[in-house]
Order: sequence, then C-alpha cells, then structure tokens
Amino acid sequence: MSGLDLVLILRYRKAVTYGHHVLLAALEEHGTSTSYGVVFAESAAAAVEAIQQAKAERTLVLWSFYSPDALALAEELAAIKEQAPGAIHVAGGVHATAEPVRTLDAGWDIAAVGEGESALLALVDQAGDPKGIQGLVFRDDNGTLIRTGKAHREPLGRYRAFPLTYKRMNPIEITRGCVYACAY
Repeated sequence: MSGLDLVLILRYRKAVTYGHHVLLAALEEHGTSTSYGVVFAESAAAAVEAIQQAKAERTLVLWSFYSPDALALAEELAAIKEQAPGAIHVAGGVHATAEPVRTLDAGWDIAAVGEGESALLALVDQAGDPKGIQGLVFRDDNGTLIRTGKAHREPLGRYRAFPLTYKRMNPIEITRGCVYACAY
C-alpha cells in the first residue's frame, strides 16, 4: 500500500470483530478525499508486519477491547511499538470509553470514547490528525490531556452492521450499549 494518505490497521481479534465491522461499514458509506487502505492484522506479528509495510503519510492501528483484556493487550501494544514504531494506536470499545486516561497511560495514543463511527470518519477525513474531532481523548505535543467531548451519535440504523467490501458479516443489531442506561 504505497502513496496513500492513511493506512488503517485493525488489530483484529475474534472477541471484538463486530465493532470493527460496523466501523468499516460506516467508512464504506462515507465519502472522503483521503486515500486510505485497510489491513486486518489477526496477530501481534501481523500488526508489526503491516506497520512496517505501510507506505502512507500516517498509519493508524485500531484496537477495541474489554477491560479484562486491557492488561494483556497493553503488553502486546508495548511489544508492537518497540518492533514497529511510528504508528498511531487508537483504542476504542468499552474499556477506552470507561477509562480513557488509563488507556492512554497504558500506551495507546488516542482513546475513542463512545460509539466510534463519527470519530473514525473524522479521523479518516483528517488523515489521522485527532485535533478538533469530537469523541476522542489524547495528549497534545506538550503532554496536556485533551478531551474533545462526546462523539456525535448517529441513529442505530444509520449505517449497516457489516462492510460489503470486506465480506465480514455481523448479526443484526437491535440495540447498542447497556439496556440498563449505563453511560456508554
């Protein structure tokens, strides 16, 4: 993948594939002037290889995980960053939403808070630059914590639950988040 503005590498794990599918479906329906490519990295080694082979202005590695997986994935992240520096690692999902500062402290560069479709589309539009995008928490060049507020929330049916281009299917969503009104 050479000559692109952006490469999106999905740290693609069985436990969290559906979230990635929803993001890719939204991206598939979204018009952008940013040229990008998508890579499914099904292991840490595959992520390292994809980062090393990415020939783009920016490389984003997209992660999604639950809190019980956070510690093990932080260790994996550290190993990936050591072997393949230079990528921007974006954490999304339940843990990043609940604990964005701890997520950053564990090594991720950006935490996406809440539903990630609008944040990802804006990141792609801005070729990976998080400045001014709602729904993100990150540190600026001086180390100052930046919280950009809640992400724009689209109606549940706004995007398909699966991307046609990549032929990755999901069950049909009838609800999202906690039915008990948890703050996700």
